[in-house]
Amino acid sequence: MGTWRDRGKAVIRTEDIYDAATDDGAFDRLASTLADAVGARSGVLHWGRTPQHVAEISYSGYFTDAQMALYDEEFQDDDIWGVALDRAEAVNRVWNVEALVPTHAYEGSRIYNEWIKGMGDDTFRCLGGVIRKDGTTGHIGLHRGRTQKPFNEGEVRAMQDSIDHIGRMFAIRSKLDRANHYGRSLHATLDMVGHAVFTLRANGALIDCNQMADALLRRGDALSLRQRQLKARDPRDDEALQAAFRAATARQGGQASAIFVHRERGAPYVLSIAAVRVGMERQIVAIATDPADRDQSLASRIRSLYGLTRAEAEVAEALCQGRGLEDLSQERGVALNTVRTQIKNIYVKLDCSRQSELVARIGALPRLSGFEDME
Repeated sequence: MGTWRDRGKAVIRTEDIYDAATDDGAFDRLASTLADAVGARSGVLHWGRTPQHVAEISYSGYFTDAQMALYDEEFQDDDIWGVALDRAEAVNRVWNVEALVPTHAYEGSRIYNEWIKGMGDDTFRCLGGVIRKDGTTGHIGLHRGRTQKPFNEGEVRAMQDSIDHIGRMFAIRSKLDRANHYGRSLHATLDMVGHAVFTLRANGALIDCNQMADALLRRGDALSLRQRQLKARDPRDDEALQAAFRAATARQGGQASAIFVHRERGAPYVLSIAAVRVGMERQIVAIATDPADRDQSLASRIRSLYGLTRAEAEVAEALCQGRGLEDLSQERGVALNTVRTQIKNIYVKLDCSRQSELVARIGALPRLSGFEDME
């Protein structure tokens, strides 16, 4: 595999670290990979955009999800190892944490006596560090039990030699996450406008479309794709549509135009067509009104905006209405732990840590004219 220990020497391959930059599975395994490399019993690493924010976590699997959830909820603020590593002079270095936190201080700490010992464990040694690079903050912790030998200088050095690579990996994942979020936000914005929106090349070939436009194409009652080009079902409408495309992208044209596109039953769509310049290329934006297909609920808006599942969006909306965990569990017919997991996922996706922040964030969304009034 990617890491190994040869005659007691810790070896960490940079390939394993950079694989985790773009491969979610490799990132999930990286805590185990690093722990194995230095002979640690357990490992955890995570990154975020601020010291308090956690975007992604990789666990080695030694502690259960329930044990880690308990840590997040009740003991994170009492982690004296983490506090010591967060000091400015300790950043971008790997430490044998016993050098920062005396044994007697750890033995007397709440996290050791109530969390570690409380679950029958003896985690006592830590090789850890904090990395700050390109606006991203990462944390690493590799652990051994009390009866196991301390981490040696060679193991500390091996991790230190990998710090820059791990920091770059965190920064790459952060940039990809931002790009994905931008893409989701752009689509969500288009999904909110209440119309079918198509972006096309100058020849009418489809580049992208929002959810309402996709639904309109699936119905096939007025518009369709033929060899990736947007076409009207009625030949006369299609002739007008293609002429509008040509006029929009003409050197002296470019003003918006509007045409009717008839469907098999019901009033015709009105297509507004205009050209925009993207770099050196002129592209077409075509917007069709489809009142019968509007999705007007707040749950659908926050689902699109933040990438929530349908259940998570409904729970988020219920939390904003003041519902409690027990009420949600009963109303939805699911276990209390399921609701807790959904809320934890909601907090991660909306980048908040408590219900009041969630309510404020969703409450700050602009009202779409008439939409909420129709729910």
